[in-house]
Amino acid sequence: MTVLPELAHLLELQRRDAALAESMRRQAEIPKRRQVLTVALDRARSSLLGIQRDRETARLARRVLEKEVESFQSELARLEKQLFDVKTNDEFTAMQHQIANVKTKRSDRETEILDLMEREESLTAAVAKGEAAVAGSERALKDGNAALDTETRTLDAEVSERTHVRDEGRAPIGAQTLAKYDRLYAGREGIAIAEVRKGACAACHRALSAHELQLAKQAEAIRSCEGCGRILIYLESSAG
Repeated sequence: MTVLPELAHLLELQRRDAALAESMRRQAEIPKRRQVLTVALDRARSSLLGIQRDRETARLARRVLEKEVESFQSELARLEKQLFDVKTNDEFTAMQHQIANVKTKRSDRETEILDLMEREESLTAAVAKGEAAVAGSERALKDGNAALDTETRTLDAEVSERTHVRDEGRAPIGAQTLAKYDRLYAGREGIAIAEVRKGACAACHRALSAHELQLAKQAEAIRSCEGCGRILIYLESSAG
């Protein structure tokens, strides 16, 4: 069947606009994809910093406890020395209780120190993993940006070429029809030309009357869907 030349030009223009829009969509995603790589590195660094801080906190807490143990040790030495100077059994017993109390405190601190040492050891292993994660994210950022730079150049050239091709597709179309197409393309999610399929507009699915369907088939003039306003086109595949 013969399609009105201007309708054929419009359909081809829509195809070219769709191709251009796809290239521009991919082009617009490049900064977001770069941001994903940057965020991943920032998170890896932040996680590593948190682990390093936890390890330093554990180390400082252990140092405090070690000083307490040293203090208890000095106190024990003093008490044990004084033990030889007591005069009565009551004083001796009291001194022994005091010594036992200090030993208990020292033992408690030593247990806490062992727990902290284990935590430091665990955190040191986590730091190593965190450093590896940061290094991996840094490589991913570097390699990813290099790949995106290449993709950007390709897409820039593609957008430029498809813009040129799209503009060439606009040349054969009359100004009034082109203005209508532009309004529809912008307001109908990039679908200004709708094929007639099974007697209905393929975009909004409104059924055409027998008269409307006949006019669409004849394609003697540009006609619009009364449901969505899109320009209708009847192709060989429309009857299926």
